[in-house]
Amino acid sequence: MRLKNRNLLYTREEPTKDAKLIIIYCEGKKREKDYFNYFSEISSKIRLEVEAPSQHDNNSPSGLFQKVISHTIKSKENPNPKYNIDDEIWIVFDTDKWGEQINTVREESKEYSWNIAQSNPCFEVWLFYHLFEFEEFEGMENPNRWKTFLNKKISGGFSSKKHPIFVKTAIENAKKVFNESITIGSTEVYKLAESFYPYVSDKIEEALKNHINNSSVIKEE
Repeated sequence: MRLKNRNLLYTREEPTKDAKLIIIYCEGKKREKDYFNYFSEISSKIRLEVEAPSQHDNNSPSGLFQKVISHTIKSKENPNPKYNIDDEIWIVFDTDKWGEQINTVREESKEYSWNIAQSNPCFEVWLFYHLFEFEEFEGMENPNRWKTFLNKKISGGFSSKKHPIFVKTAIENAKKVFNESITIGSTEVYKLAESFYPYVSDKIEEALKNHINNSSVIKEE
């Protein structure tokens, strides 16, 4: 896949009053936020509110779930919650080392109709699918190996300023290998992407049409 403009510059658009609101609670402090913010900035039809953890926050699945509770459930101590409990809410986390608490969060989230987007073992699995189909490699159960692998496959590493443009490809590639057991190399983030893609599809398709050219973003072997 080749890009004419390395930064895929676009005119930033502020969301309208009627823009679709999706609230995303993510485990990572920067990469996930930068990625999802890309889509918020290109279209006035969508507002993706990304709640990334601060330095001392509990970023485990249970910690993220409790943060959603504190932001949505009205109580004496919290008379004016930040969000409405009926807003579209996604909890995005890695499989990594979290074990049984993942199943607990999944079950508890069903009570509120909140959505889960789990990647195994890490968010980089989802980023990988923007440019490639499933590929096995040694040590792929290790999150750090995924990060190294991704940086080797993509010239300059994955950029949240240009590579999110291939989100439709990522959806297609992730769906091909997805299974409910979330085995290694599987990710549910495509479900979240399917939720917001209709609101940004016109901008994405226009950018692809105008910017794809002869500048390779993939390292030559």
